[in-house]
Amino acid sequence: MDTHEIFNDSYTRCLRNNQFFFIFYRHFWQQERRFKDLFQDVDLERQVQMLKLSISMIILASSSEQARESIRRFGKAHGPDGIGVQPNDFEVWLDSLIETVQICDPKYNDEIAFAWRECFKEGIAIMKQECL
Repeated sequence: MDTHEIFNDSYTRCLRNNQFFFIFYRHFWQQERRFKDLFQDVDLERQVQMLKLSISMIILASSSEQARESIRRFGKAHGPDGIGVQPNDFEVWLDSLIETVQICDPKYNDEIAFAWRECFKEGIAIMKQECL
C-alpha cells in the first residue's frame, strides 16, 4: 500500500468521528495559549471548513502547482504580515493533528503516523517558507 493510500484510508476512518476536527482544535489550543487566542473571535464551524480545505490543498502539494500556489497564499496570510504564525508553529499544528489521528483512527500505528507526516511534508514546507 502506498503512503497516500495509507493516509486516505486513515483520514476516512478519522472523519467517521464527527468530533475529529474539534478534538484537533482542543489539542492544538492546549499547546500554547496564543494558539487559542488566534481563534478567539473565529467562527469555529467556518474554521473547520477551512481546515478541511487546507488539508486537501496540503495533500495535493506534491502533485499540483495550483495547490502549491494556494498554499503559498495561505502561508503569506498566516505569516508576520497576516495573523502572525511562526514557521515552527506548523510543526506543532501537525503534531496536534497526528495526536488527534491517534485518538480517532482505531487502526493507528507508526506506519499511519509516517504516512500523515509524509503526505504533509511538502505542503508544510511551503507554508513555513512563506511564513518568514
